[in-house]
Amino acid sequence: MKKNSDFFVGIKMDKFAREKLVEKDIEWKEVYTDKTMFLKDQFEAVVGPGSYFRFEGTDSGSGDSYYCIVGPAKVHKPRAKFFAGVRKLPATYSAGGKYFDSMDGASTYARETWGVPTPKSLKPYTAAKLYGISGRIKEWKKEKERLEEQESKDDN
Repeated sequence: MKKNSDFFVGIKMDKFAREKLVEKDIEWKEVYTDKTMFLKDQFEAVVGPGSYFRFEGTDSGSGDSYYCIVGPAKVHKPRAKFFAGVRKLPATYSAGGKYFDSMDGASTYARETWGVPTPKSLKPYTAAKLYGISGRIKEWKKEKERLEEQESKDDN
């Protein structure tokens, strides 16, 4: 009886590793959609400037496009974190990535893993800055709605 390790004797096994995004020729640019501009405004008002970034880039070799998010996450959980994630476009799902205790950590991961540049306006926030963020976001949204309602009344 053959052992499992003998099963592949004589069979040529080729391993194909996927090329990492950092190894591809992708020029990342800061780009925001309407939804992500809302998030940028929200996080910059609640956490501070330089706390949320979104990038898009296209691989010149394959033509594949990607987006990358670096910013606060898990804001309605007991312990909010910073996040760095990427997803191929067009995307139906959110970006996949990792959570960090600092904005620097998230940005460094994005640079080393996907080749995303570190923004000059990035601030070295830590998870301590995110303490109580859920309540602050709710307050910010209420104030934004109040201001928009006031503007619509002023326009009429």
